[in-house]
Order: sequence, then C-alpha cells, then structure tokens
Amino acid sequence: MEEKKFDRVLGKKDVLALAFGAMIGWGWVILAGMWIQKAGSLGAMAAFGLGGIMIVFVGLVYAELTSALPQSGGAQVFSQRALGK
Repeated sequence: MEEKKFDRVLGKKDVLALAFGAMIGWGWVILAGMWIQKAGSLGAMAAFGLGGIMIVFVGLVYAELTSALPQSGGAQVFSQRALGK
C-alpha cells in the first residue's frame, strides 16, 4: 500500500492564530455553566433540547460531506473544496 505524506503548510503565525482562536472559542464552554444556572430548570432543558436538535443536523451534514469527499482531513478538506486554498 502506498504511504502518503502530508506537506507542512502552517507557519508560526498560522499556529499562533489557531491557538488564539482556540482559546477564544473555548469561552462558551466556560460560560455554559453560568448560562445554565441563570436559565433555570426549564431554560436549561430547552437549551439542551435545542442544542441536541442542532447537533443532529450538523451530523447529517458531515455524513453527506464525508460520503461525497472520501478523503482524510475532515473539515479541512471540506473547507478547502468549498473555498479553495
């Protein structure tokens, strides 16, 4: 079987931008506990129900994209196909 190698395409600035985005992006995870406390029981149940429904649609989209583009790389491959390099 032929072994494929990935090219290094991320520079130091790219890695720094990804790390900064990851730190900012995790803010919602930290704040989720506070949001649930403020929402109360019914608000929390509604939020989790709505979030679950949205995740089902995200899963369906990934299932379609994976069957349409069967390459390793996941979301990176999908984004590159849609937006180009």
